[in-house]
Amino acid sequence: MAVFNRANPREKLSTSYSRSRFDPATAGKFYPRDRLTAGDYLMSTLNREMMRIVADTPAVKGMHDAHGRMCNRRLFRVLGKGERDGCHEIIARAMAPYGILPEDVPDTFDLFMNFHHDCARGHWVIEPGVSKPGDYVEFAAEMDCIAALSNCPFFDGREIGVDVFPAA
Repeated sequence: MAVFNRANPREKLSTSYSRSRFDPATAGKFYPRDRLTAGDYLMSTLNREMMRIVADTPAVKGMHDAHGRMCNRRLFRVLGKGERDGCHEIIARAMAPYGILPEDVPDTFDLFMNFHHDCARGHWVIEPGVSKPGDYVEFAAEMDCIAALSNCPFFDGREIGVDVFPAA
């Protein structure tokens, strides 16, 4: 999921600011997080709150990738999967009517992706998801947003969606 400020699409989702947002519950300490779940905010490139995560229903909370870059044509080529569009191209195409260029698509918040770091092996891994039918993530817009979603074609899906979310 890529998120843009509707009034200024150059302001967009920053997964790094989202992961490293100061949490008052830590009593003045700063702990960058590896997971985002209910109560956390998706922050913009200007370090402003874009969306708040209201609900995260899977049994394992926060199992969403906020670290890696989305799949793309080059990745598929390198992996020997031929020429096919990845999430980057799909989201860029969906956002083109809003004047967003492919190079303006930010790193995404990958809902339900079981992407985590294997410290022993020293790299990131993607494992089967932990969500089940009926699980969902609910957001509340903190500013008027445009959100573009791609059902990751790395796992052979092809569905996309774009919606506009007014701030509450």
